[in-house]
Amino acid sequence: MAQLKVLHCKTCTAPLPEGVLKCPKCGTVNKLATPEAVNPLKFTKDMAAEYIQYFQEATKKNPKDTNSLFGMGLVYLGLKNYELAQRNFKEAVDLSPLEPDTYYYYALSLFEGKNPAHIEPGKANKIEEWLHTASNYQPKRKYLTLLLVLRQCAFVGRGLQVKGEQPLELMESIRKMMPEADDVAEIRQHVQITDAQTNKWLDEIQSGVKKAESKADRERRYSQQTYSYVGRIPIGRDKDDEELTYPDDPGRSIQRLENEGEREMFFDFMYQPDEPVIIGLPHYPWGKLLKHLILMPLGVFIMLIIMVSTNFGMMERELDKETRTVQQEYNERFGKRKLSAAEKKQKIAEIKAKRAEEARLDSIFNADYYIYARTYKTADDETKNYWFGADSTDPTETPILLTGIDKSWKGLVAIGLVLLPLIIGILRILVNFGRVSYERHQISEENTARQMDYNAAMFNFQDRPSIADYVLFCRNYLSKDSNLLSHTGDPVTKALQDNRIDELDMAGKILFVNYFDDEDEDGNYSEEPHDILSRVYYVVAIPQRDKLTLLHNYWDTTSNQITSCDAENIFYRQITGVQKKGNEIHIEKVGGERSVIVLPPENQPSLFSYQSEFHEVISYSNTRTSDPQEFIDALSALAAAYK
Repeated sequence: MAQLKVLHCKTCTAPLPEGVLKCPKCGTVNKLATPEAVNPLKFTKDMAAEYIQYFQEATKKNPKDTNSLFGMGLVYLGLKNYELAQRNFKEAVDLSPLEPDTYYYYALSLFEGKNPAHIEPGKANKIEEWLHTASNYQPKRKYLTLLLVLRQCAFVGRGLQVKGEQPLELMESIRKMMPEADDVAEIRQHVQITDAQTNKWLDEIQSGVKKAESKADRERRYSQQTYSYVGRIPIGRDKDDEELTYPDDPGRSIQRLENEGEREMFFDFMYQPDEPVIIGLPHYPWGKLLKHLILMPLGVFIMLIIMVSTNFGMMERELDKETRTVQQEYNERFGKRKLSAAEKKQKIAEIKAKRAEEARLDSIFNADYYIYARTYKTADDETKNYWFGADSTDPTETPILLTGIDKSWKGLVAIGLVLLPLIIGILRILVNFGRVSYERHQISEENTARQMDYNAAMFNFQDRPSIADYVLFCRNYLSKDSNLLSHTGDPVTKALQDNRIDELDMAGKILFVNYFDDEDEDGNYSEEPHDILSRVYYVVAIPQRDKLTLLHNYWDTTSNQITSCDAENIFYRQITGVQKKGNEIHIEKVGGERSVIVLPPENQPSLFSYQSEFHEVISYSNTRTSDPQEFIDALSALAAAYK
């Protein structure tokens, strides 16, 4: 929530100039005026006008008054006067570059009440930089929330690449942060959000209730590989998985854990895996198939009509329908006329020549064209078509029309054009079905791979050793009788050998303490079994004749190799006092310096102790101890004796 602390009148709430107790608006004399928090984003127009005048007068007196510039920016932002808000925020940023809220509200004003999906990529990158700066100075939930809105709507929603954390990863971080009043309401007031996923996330942030994850969310999380196991406890095991217990007898998994790879797998499969997201298979385009089956014959018919009507590569020839003899035709045409013998002979010759020419043309047509259709007329004057050159066997039918395809290149082109709709339709059907078949095959393989990965992870999860087994292994690994550290035995012996110190020359008992370090990678306290079990802190304090040697290091529990310790030598003459404070041993030295030995927290025992619960009985070694008080008494005596 945007807040400013200002002096204002107790009667009319008008702002009071610094050092003035009499209200310039109502005349009330305030006996005592203390700064109180106000939210400029919720001012009425009258209040906004009063405060703008107040801030303007303050900036006239002091142009570098960052608080007034920032306050004026907030007032203008509340009035949705984004241009003036940006101008004041920018001046405030330039004058006071270490205030993260100024960066945030400047970024908020740059949205100008628009939909982030409509903001230019260059401007979106600029807004992202301001939000980055704000969160780097002080991580707040509202900073990450606005960054989530920007990346989801302006980048992911538009298919642009996101540099840095994905929106889903930002959401996981936001869920762990402290809520802030009105942070989501402020964003929605000045940013137009139409993206359904973003609104769903904002509803969750505002209400604090996490909604059930949808299939789309799970698929997005799967594809982005942003599974988060924070705060989850391994399930399906015994109570030992929820508490770090110390069983008396080794479990069946101890020998397995001697292998480094097995210990790494213990952490990899500590948590129950999420069930895989099964992607639905796309359907075959049966509707498109039906459409093409209808359009293909129609297209062929239309192309055929076009080819025939334009005579491109195709030709029709009408046949002479004459069935009379030459003499019958002459008698019908010229029988009633009185012609000389010469004229009669001439007319008959003309009839024969005409019929011969028709026959010649028919022969040429048959030679130049492939006949694919013949049309006949029956005795009843009906028309019949025979396709692909079939001849009629009915003597009562008379051929009247031949349809052929040119035997030249034109005919081939014509055939291709006629069949083109058919070819295109078949190819489109094959492409559509082939594409869907390929996608179904790919998705089936992906689903199979996801299921196999899940089955393998589930098997390893169910078959993994328990936490109690892992703790017991670490105890045995660090014990005096451990046979895993070749040629050195336990860490104490290794430390002595690395520093060429003979254990028999000790002036007091060697202190050895070790415990699981409960900090995560960032140094923060963690309750996650993964963080707790992955690292063991240990200290070896060796009291020699004239000095105390402190050796300390961390052991990565997934490795069989214990690295050499960091060493510090403290001569007894330098020691001015030794005392236990909390879970630490403070060794005070001359000059006010001190060395600290960190003990197991909350008085928990070491993973491996050399001393039994009965202090008068030494269970493992008469030269080593894990009892801090015994070590303190001996060291104090050595320091005193040396002096």
